[in-house]
Amino acid sequence: MLLELNIRNIALIERLRIEFHAGLNVLTGETGAGKSIVIDSVNLALGGRADRELIRTGADKASVQAVFDVRGNDRVLALLDEWGMEAEDGYLTVGRELSAGGRNLCRVGGEVATLAQLRQLTGLLVELHGQHEHQELMSASRHMAILDAFGDDRHRELMRRVQALYAEYMGVKGELDALTAELRERAFTMDVLERQLEEIRALKIKEGEDEKLEKQFRLMENAEKISTGVEKAYHLVYAGSERAPSVQEALRRAAAAMQGIADIDERFAEMSRRLDEMYYAAQDAGYELQDMMEGLDFDPAEFDRIGARLDALEKLKDKFGPTLKDVIAFRDGAEARLATLRQGDERLAELKDALADADRRMMAACVELTASRRVLAAAFEKNVTTQLAELGMAKVRFQTHFLIPEQDKRRLSPQGADQVEFLISPNPGEPLKPLSTTASGGELSRVMLAIKAVMAERERVGTMIFDEIDTGVSGRMAQVVGEKMSGIARHRQVIAVSHLPQIAALGDAHYLVEKRVEDGRTGSSVRLLDEEGRVQELARMVGGAGDQQSGVSHARNMLLAANEWKAAR
Repeated sequence: MLLELNIRNIALIERLRIEFHAGLNVLTGETGAGKSIVIDSVNLALGGRADRELIRTGADKASVQAVFDVRGNDRVLALLDEWGMEAEDGYLTVGRELSAGGRNLCRVGGEVATLAQLRQLTGLLVELHGQHEHQELMSASRHMAILDAFGDDRHRELMRRVQALYAEYMGVKGELDALTAELRERAFTMDVLERQLEEIRALKIKEGEDEKLEKQFRLMENAEKISTGVEKAYHLVYAGSERAPSVQEALRRAAAAMQGIADIDERFAEMSRRLDEMYYAAQDAGYELQDMMEGLDFDPAEFDRIGARLDALEKLKDKFGPTLKDVIAFRDGAEARLATLRQGDERLAELKDALADADRRMMAACVELTASRRVLAAAFEKNVTTQLAELGMAKVRFQTHFLIPEQDKRRLSPQGADQVEFLISPNPGEPLKPLSTTASGGELSRVMLAIKAVMAERERVGTMIFDEIDTGVSGRMAQVVGEKMSGIARHRQVIAVSHLPQIAALGDAHYLVEKRVEDGRTGSSVRLLDEEGRVQELARMVGGAGDQQSGVSHARNMLLAANEWKAAR
């Protein structure tokens, strides 16, 4: 359950800490006091949409932290263990941080987490129902999801199998459709591919060939300059001339001169050895220069051949490149595609067989899923009808209607072949009609609450939050709705934002949300009311002034009656 909520710099709230209790927690307050801000903060902590507009004016960042008691919650503890996280002593803190610059940080147990992780985890802890959520019932497209959520593990496994088989079916169908379209233009496509391959194959290209040829071409292009440079270096280093000895000869003479005085001092001997080494190094360089000079053989015909080859390779790269490696990859891909087209009829037959097999297996799974849904629907209708009777709609008929399209108009989806819509007849003698066109606002609210009560018995989420889902309800029905919420709160924690005194009186903990102006700034605060505080707030809610005996007396009577009802349960 949710133990504590810490809010900082969210909208009108500068800093706020709320401790929640087991059972039914009710938040009330005048319109605009900030009740919605508390719910927005909870939603933010659960991984809801992060809007920078939530950050309090003048603040650089905002944050929300929620502390949960997860002791005994095996699903949550297993998920934390899978992520390498843990709940300290069975208590887990999750939260969000927003900055004006757009940074959005999620934390789980003090560690940075992804938004997906935060949502997955809190989805096992809290179920939040907004004040306009009953409008979802107006959309028939949402009805099947509601029914499926009532299913057990076997039903969920069927749903996963249908989803996987649908993905397989669509994958095969996509491949078949692509090949069918390709085969319609097979002759043209094959002709284009063959001409492209003929152009590439004609050159018998090899990877890296262009780089080697470009190196050769540069050498040949600078042949005269290279020849002059090598020959000059050769004469300077090795051959010499009539006017000047070569470097090699000069070094030999210098070494001999130093050798003549080597026995006088070790420095002279060392220099003699160094000059000897330099002499032999110059001699080796001379031999290499001689080899280079002899190897320089410029062939104009070879130069033209290499240039022409490079031009041809560049044309290929312009068409199929940009690199020769890309050209080779294009060639290999074109050959594979051409082979597929040549075997297209055979592959087409294979894909048709595969599609028929995938369709058969998928439809078998869909039939099984439909059967499971019909069994679920019978139990769901019975449970919802029972809950509606307790909510003052004893004469209502509620039914899950399965639309059965013609076989040639079936609408398959990852959810199967079914289309489901909830029908209702609020009054005896009236036919069943779509919920979206028949129920009033108050009836929709009660139907939604009935569904949530049914789901609460099936789901294992420890905290349910209701944000003014009592819209359109008043009088005796408000009392019935409150008693239903109180009944749900016997098995799990319920947090309800309400404007109805009948619901507030049934709360096990009652919080007042107030708006105040301090130091020229408007802010919202939340405080837990004591018995007298509850009396005053209930008196305000029923319309009596706090100092008028009638309103206060009525409020005391409401609290007394609520406590007696809870004690008698």
